[in-house]
Amino acid sequence: MIDVSNRNESLLIRGSVVKVRRTCGKAQCKCVDGELHETWALSYSYEGRTRMIPLREDDLGVARQAIKRYQKALNRLESQAIQGIKHLHATVKAAKRRVR
Repeated sequence: MIDVSNRNESLLIRGSVVKVRRTCGKAQCKCVDGELHETWALSYSYEGRTRMIPLREDDLGVARQAIKRYQKALNRLESQAIQGIKHLHATVKAAKRRVR
């Protein structure tokens, strides 16, 4: 379970919350007839491989909020990077005009 006692609003998580459906392997279980077991998990890639961390119902809200914060931070960083490229482009263009 994710520790929410010291709720850290700066927690960022890269990944997606997904519902996993699977069979357990027991011969007499309902999943043999197609009624699969369902659990929530965090799916993320690391070192070129997709990995999963099982989540409890209590963890879903915290994980989803941390994913949203990560996406917002990534969007802000991308915007800053584009502004940096535009600034550099304008600086180089102005320097070329001065040389001529």
